[in-house]
Order: sequence, then structure tokens, then C-alpha cells
Amino acid sequence: MILRRIYSTPANIFTPVTFKPGINFIFGQKEVAEGEEKKSLNGIGKSTFLDLIDFALLSSFTKQSNKRLFAAYNKGILKGVSITLEFEVDKKAYQITRPFDKPNSAFLGKIKEKEIFTDIENVKELLCDIIFKREDYSGYYSNHWLRKLIPFYVKIKKSKRDRFADPIQYIRELTEAELNQYHFFLLNIDNKLSTTNYQVQTDLKRLNPTISEISRFITESYQVEDFSEAQKKINSLHYEISKLENAINLFRLSYKYKIDEDKANKLTEEIKQLWFENNSDERKIDSYRDSLRLDISVKTGHIKRIYEDLNQLLAENIKKTLDQAIDFRKNLIESRKEFIEEEIKRLEENIKNKNEEINKKEEERSKIFSFLAAKKAIRDLTEAYAELDRKKNDAATLQAKIQIYLDLSQEKKDIQHKEKEIEKSVYQFKMQIQKQEQELNNVITTIYNALYPEIESSSVFAIDLKPETKSKIQFNVITNNEMLSEGKGRGRVLVYDLSVLFYAIEKNFKTPRFLIHDGVFDGMDKTHFIKLYKLLQDELLKGKQFQYIVTLNEEGTLSDKFGESELVNPTKISEEAILVLTPTKKLLGAF
Repeated sequence: MILRRIYSTPANIFTPVTFKPGINFIFGQKEVAEGEEKKSLNGIGKSTFLDLIDFALLSSFTKQSNKRLFAAYNKGILKGVSITLEFEVDKKAYQITRPFDKPNSAFLGKIKEKEIFTDIENVKELLCDIIFKREDYSGYYSNHWLRKLIPFYVKIKKSKRDRFADPIQYIRELTEAELNQYHFFLLNIDNKLSTTNYQVQTDLKRLNPTISEISRFITESYQVEDFSEAQKKINSLHYEISKLENAINLFRLSYKYKIDEDKANKLTEEIKQLWFENNSDERKIDSYRDSLRLDISVKTGHIKRIYEDLNQLLAENIKKTLDQAIDFRKNLIESRKEFIEEEIKRLEENIKNKNEEINKKEEERSKIFSFLAAKKAIRDLTEAYAELDRKKNDAATLQAKIQIYLDLSQEKKDIQHKEKEIEKSVYQFKMQIQKQEQELNNVITTIYNALYPEIESSSVFAIDLKPETKSKIQFNVITNNEMLSEGKGRGRVLVYDLSVLFYAIEKNFKTPRFLIHDGVFDGMDKTHFIKLYKLLQDELLKGKQFQYIVTLNEEGTLSDKFGESELVNPTKISEEAILVLTPTKKLLGAF
């Protein structure tokens, strides 16, 4: 992607700007009139011009994300205005137009095509594919990444806090785990491992607070210490629900059958009468059985001997009489035995039947007592139903929360297992990318040594394995102590960004062929700017097609003692600049 031109409709907002190969200066120039005080170059529109490019590339348009353009729109300067950016990809010319009045829509198409505005999210996907999609890329790519990839190439100071000190974390809000997948994509290195890891970390980040919140809800809402206690609470609630449902049913039946205490008392009297009758029958049975066990065995021979001493004949007669009496008694008992046994059997059957009747009456009486207890316990049926609903809701909610907790905990274990697999895979990944890593190191080292010859190094780049961290992989770019100051920190960004740009050109895979740096030279030694200028001019002479768009102020960045003034000086920069702004010639006029 090469930028060609940017302009506004209507055209009187600012003069159309045409981009060119190599360095594109957005130059803030001093106006010094004799006897007049020098005016500041702050607020003349250099960064605002870059905001317009970013706006055309579908950046967010809110007060928080773009204060300068948002303020200009609210003051009416940009009302009714559209921004058009013309660009080229694979020798095909495109244009994208976006209106400030409807920032959520845009047009993307070939130059001179009829503009049909559509939803910005759809345009983002189309634009992302045009700029970045590679059919032969082995890793993962998404056309939802436009505003995750473009900020690498468009670095604009939105506030004083923006220092661009870290070449890897080019979007402050994103984690290293997320950014890694974008860096690998921009370097045309397979990013599937990093993409999978980012998804794992995202899932864990989502699950951990959810699991903690559910656990807190359960323990605090239900006054339990752990999930074992929670399960006991559920069991207790179900028991209480069962009791309450039974009581409600009894309450309703008590009215349906008009049950009262008199009926219970009557049943009690009937049960007592049956108990009494059974007791009487049982006594009869005992008497009958005792009568069958009477001892009628009399020894008549002994009696006979007693009387033989007195009279032989009398003794014989007495014995005979006793024998006859005993025989009679035996015959009598034998004749009654069948009758008694039948009577005992009848009485036992009566007892059995009465016991069954007693059991039925006792069961009926028990129900009546339950009905009466329910009537006493439930004064208001509506309130009873409300209490039942509360308990059912508590039980269902607690059960659902526990189930969710268990499901999420299992999901977390599965994800953690996947994370362990990733940690094992990074070692093989490191071996697979060694060649590309060395090639990148060569490019970065060459640019670094060209810009910082005083601290020359043969190795300034490494892709390190950090399996114990969330990112698992770490990009290390120029981490020697000499380059960790604030000014040289921006130098690290400059070196890395140029290296990614030139590496893509060298390997000829699809990425933007431009870089936009705003304020990157603030605090940097001016000699490094001279060396950068030489480097970029040399690369341009080698036939490389690229654009380096940079903001520069005449005072504060350049001075008479800048060094090599015949190569780079304010006059020459002013002549080469694609846009020159002054305190009296601001981008958006008085704004």
C-alpha cells in the first residue's frame, strides 16, 4: 500500500496533499519578522493532518479517541466535510472517502468509481483484505484486524503521554499476548501458536473473574463456606419444599372435606371401643384355653387301697364310681373341645378384623391431625404459596449457580491443559523460525548500526521463549542499556518500524509500504535524524518503494548547528516537504 493523495470535499478546508516516494515531511516552519516575537509551532495542524489520514483509514471518531478532529467538528469546521484518501495496492488505484457527518459509513472503491457509502464495519473488512490479505500466508489472518494492524504504521501523538517508547507494545491498551499474533503476521511468520495462546489467555481472563464472582455469590448469599455446604443447603431447601407442598395439600383437603376436631374425637372414641372389645375377646380366648388344660387324672387305685382296709366291697364300689365320674368328665371335655376351638377361632378372627378397623381409623385420625396441624400452621394460603415459590427459586438459583461454577471450572481445566500444550509447543516453534529470526536480526542490526554507529552491535533482536508468562513468547528489540533512555527509546521504535517495513519489501509480501511517525524525534539527538535521512535516501536510490511520513518543527528539532547543513537544513526541508504549516498558515485556519 502506497499513499497517493488526500483531500477534502469541499476543497477549501485544506489544500490537497500529494504523497511522494521516500521522506514526506510535514514541516512546521517559523515566521520571523523583524521586531516581532516568535510564535509557537504548537497547534498549527501537523498532528491534525495525520489525524485526517487516520480518519480516512477508519479510525475511531470520538472525543476520547480523537480530541482534535472531534473539537474541530463541534466548532463547525468539519461539518459537511468528507475526507478522501487515494492509495495504491499491487499497482491498483483505490480511494476511500469518509464523511464527518456520518463517520460510521464510508466508500471504498477504484478511483473515479461512483461513491456508494456503506456501513463502516463492512468497509473495514474490505479495506483490511485489500491492504493485508495474503493467500500464501501459513498463519491466521482476520479481516477484523484493520484497526489492530494499521496503528503499527500510523503512530500519531494523541496526547502528551504518547511517547512511543516501546516498539512492541504499539497499542498501549493491548496485552503482549494479543500483540504477538499481529507482530508475527506483519513479519510473515506463522502466528497460529500465538493466536491460540491469545484465545487461551482471553478465555482464562473471562473465566477467572466469573468463577470468583459465582463463588462469592454462593458463599455470601446462602451463608455457606464451601460447595459441600452449598449442596447440603440445596438438600435442606428441597426437604423444606416437600414439607411445605405437603402442608399446602393438607390445608386444601381440610377445607374440601370439612374436617374438624369433632370428627377426630369421634374416631378416638371408636378406636377406644374397638380396643376394649378386642381386650375382652382376648380374655375369653385365654379362659377357653385354660379350660382345655384342666387336670382330670385321678389315681383311683390308691383310693381303692385306702378303703380296702375298711371294707373290700366298699372299696370296689368307690373305685367304680370314681372311674365312671372320670370317664364322664373326659367325655364331657372331649365333646366341648371342638366347640371351644371353634369359639377361639371366631374370637381371633373378630380381633383381627377389629385391629384392621383400628388401623384404618388411626390412619384416618392421623390425616385429620395433619390437616388440623396444616390449618394451624398456614393461616394464609397465598403467603404459603409465596414462601414455596421463594424456596423453589432459592433452590433452583443455587443449583444453577453451582452447576455453572462446575461447568466453568471444568472449562478452565480444559483451557489450562491447552495452555500447557502451548508451553510445550513453543520450543519446537522456536526451532522452526530460526532462519526468519536471523534474517530479521540482520535487517534490524543493519538499520540500528546505521543510525547508532557509536553503540554498534551485531545482535539487537531476539524472539525469546517465556513459557511461564501469559504471552509465552517475547520480542526483544535493542534492549542494551544505552538504548533505554526516553530519547533513545523512541529510537528503538524508529529502528524496529523501519526494519519491519524494509523486511516486508525485501521479502515482497503484502503490507503497507509507508510509515507515519509523529513527534518521534522529540528528545532524540539531531545527528540521528541526519543518519536516518541518509539511510532513507540510500534505500530510495536502491529502488525500494516506500514512504516515511514524519512531522518536524524548524525550531527545537533543527538549528544552525545541526551538522551537515548542506544535506539537511530548514530551507531544503521546506522545499521537500509535502505540507508546510506556520503560525499564520494553519491546517484548518484559525482552529
